[in-house]
Amino acid sequence: MQRVAALDHDEQLLAAARAGDRAAFERLIEPHIAVGYRLAAAMLDDSAQAEDTVQEATFRAWRSIGRLRSAVQMKSWFLTIVANRSRSLLSSRWWSVIRMPGLHSQMQSPADVAVQREDLQQALGRLSPEDRAAVFLRFYEDMTSREVGDALGISDTAARSRIHRALRRLRVDLAEEEL
Repeated sequence: MQRVAALDHDEQLLAAARAGDRAAFERLIEPHIAVGYRLAAAMLDDSAQAEDTVQEATFRAWRSIGRLRSAVQMKSWFLTIVANRSRSLLSSRWWSVIRMPGLHSQMQSPADVAVQREDLQQALGRLSPEDRAAVFLRFYEDMTSREVGDALGISDTAARSRIHRALRRLRVDLAEEEL
């Protein structure tokens, strides 16, 4: 019963946002900003660019709120905008080909855990941005393959396939790191 009421409330917020109510739009988009940032950061491997990307994606979402059919689709719709903007930035960065993956290990845990985390981070950095995004959405954000597909603009079958291939590459990379 509460879920139905929440959905009705979100639909009312969407209608208000379409009519130009910025506060309603902000209430709709706010729960998805952090996820959008983490997606952009996973794809771009740069926190400053991820922040800029989410800001621009939010602005683009505001400008095109009339295209959103239902408030239920808000999360995947917004993440699609973030992913598309991240892809656009990646294709325009000439230096992205030679950029080394970030080494973001935290030495607060035991040494072996830190090394494993670093190895995983490096292996993730060697994946394409599309594969990193799929793995991030599936396992970090716990989205279904259909939701991952919606966010990345591909079918759920393609999303499952992309995740499977990315995990296979990660396993091979991590196995080579242990040698």
